[in-house]
Amino acid sequence: MTKILLARHGEAAKGEHFLDPPLTKLGRRQAQDLAYKLSQKEKLKIISSPKLRAKQTAEPLALNWGSHIEIINCVTEIPTPKGIPSNQRPSWIRSLLNQEWSLNDSPQVEWRNRIFNYLLNINEDTIIYCHFMVINSIVAQLRENNRVQQFHPDYASITELKNDGTKLHLVQLGSEKRSHIL
Repeated sequence: MTKILLARHGEAAKGEHFLDPPLTKLGRRQAQDLAYKLSQKEKLKIISSPKLRAKQTAEPLALNWGSHIEIINCVTEIPTPKGIPSNQRPSWIRSLLNQEWSLNDSPQVEWRNRIFNYLLNINEDTIIYCHFMVINSIVAQLRENNRVQQFHPDYASITELKNDGTKLHLVQLGSEKRSHIL
């Protein structure tokens, strides 16, 4: 079976002025700590969301292993519905967390399906640096649960999946964040 690790990015800078926020000092330390833990294990293919905070979280491990980071667009953040300005995205996401996938617009459901199909086609042990909503969308599908928010993965936590070639399996959820703020 193929191992797939979903790593949530480290803590990112907050604020409306960041369209693609970098990691904070704490986030960089979280990325270093995660890289140190993973460096002791077997090498995996490294994939990242195109978002800066995910790439910055992946960089220490890639450096330790002397590996390349492959950027894959489908593991990026959930798309914001048309008509919602970027400064309203955080409140839209907070409201989304208490909803069900079946009530979402087509672009969000299509985004979720693209990620799931991408993961189903992975056939080599891989770590994917991604986002809160990516991880929750996959966990919801694997649990066959329609709630958007399944748990609160902490920054730089790892959710482990297995791909048997025909189906994805949830092995272990990542550690949970104490605070329930994204």
